[in-house]
Amino acid sequence: MKRLATISTFVGLFGLLLAMLAALGSFVGTLIALGFVLMFLGATGALLGAAASLARAGHSAR
Repeated sequence: MKRLATISTFVGLFGLLLAMLAALGSFVGTLIALGFVLMFLGATGALLGAAASLARAGHSAR
């Protein structure tokens, strides 16, 4: 799950960068929407990875 969190963080940061550059460069609105979708997917994946890590830590502490 650590790999999932790392990949999700990269996807989310790439989406943020894409949305910011598209907004600054007056690109097509589709690129801005794609950037926000990537940010959402990245945040969701990072949260799932963090929850899985916490669950694994809870099981190993017992």
